[in-house]
Amino acid sequence: ATIVGGAAQAGYKGKFIGTNPTWNPGLLKGPAAGAVMSQYLRSSPLQPYGADTPGHNAMRAALGNVAQPNEGHTAGWVLSYPLKAALMKAAENKDLTRAGLLAAVNSMTSVDYEGMLPPGAGNYTGSPNDTVFRQSEINKPDEAAVSGVSEIEPFFTGPTAKDFKFEKPCYQ
Repeated sequence: ATIVGGAAQAGYKGKFIGTNPTWNPGLLKGPAAGAVMSQYLRSSPLQPYGADTPGHNAMRAALGNVAQPNEGHTAGWVLSYPLKAALMKAAENKDLTRAGLLAAVNSMTSVDYEGMLPPGAGNYTGSPNDTVFRQSEINKPDEAAVSGVSEIEPFFTGPTAKDFKFEKPCYQ
């Protein structure tokens, strides 16, 4: 709010694109709300809380009546799918040891995200250049949306993400 509102007040007319954790529905209630509504977009590897997928529906049913739905709920729910899949695979292999769980993860070629992520997400075999999930989507502030954002550009892979080569760790 400080950055977007301050820059807009100083005359900046461009757009701001923030990733998942930069969004909070409280931004629509503060003094920078006008600037946020007109100049902010959210990039995300996830569809918003209000999306209509089996996974989103299951999440909302499990959460029940939440006073302030937010994208932290969505991220936490989506991130549980790979762990669940790995535990199920390890149990199927009858090896719930740490080594068995690692072997299960390394053998997974997909994770059923119940529509929350596109098919192909969750492949943990092969090299990262071949298997890493590279898609994002763009959301806009939306006062009518449950979590304050709605999708304007569905999952896509931009040219930078498409061509990025994973050659070494980001840091050591």
